[in-house]
Parts: sequence; C-alpha cells; structure tokens
Amino acid sequence: MSTTPAAIRYRAVSMELAAYLDGEYVEMHIVTDAGERVTVVCDKDSIFAIQRHIEQIGQDCPEISTWKTLVTVRAHDEIEQAYQAALSEGWRVSA
Repeated sequence: MSTTPAAIRYRAVSMELAAYLDGEYVEMHIVTDAGERVTVVCDKDSIFAIQRHIEQIGQDCPEISTWKTLVTVRAHDEIEQAYQAALSEGWRVSA
C-alpha cells in the first residue's frame, strides 16, 4: 500500500494490541505524547498484513533497528503523563 501521509499525525508513546475473539477483530490502542487515546480497528486477519509489512520494512531498511529514541526530561514527563492518562481511563497494563 502506497499512500501519502495523513493530514492528522500523532506521535505514539505507547501501543498495544487487543484481540476480540467473539467479534473476530484486533484493535491497536495508541497513546500519544499529548495523552490522547487513538484506537485503530483491524478487521479479521488484517493485523497479519500489518505484521508482514513491518517485517518487510525491517528487511528493506535494516538500519531502522539501530534507531533509538532519545528521551529528554521533558519527553519523559510527557510520556509519563500520557501513561497516567491511559491508566486513569482504564487501559490495562501488561506486566
């Protein structure tokens, strides 16, 4: 899939997947650096297409695996605020 970037962009600080077996879909839950929650619904087995795309990008551009996020004090505070906002809204935290 080749598309232009969306007009709305978010900087994710946390992501998790949730599977809903009865509904046969997966949701990607994202917390942004502004503390917003974004949910992307992946119908049926489309999550595996995402997985294949991630694997392909890793093969085509192996240097991506060397990129690291530099966390400044301010960024750390923003991440912590986003995390706390997610917790206060009832998001589960994996151990």
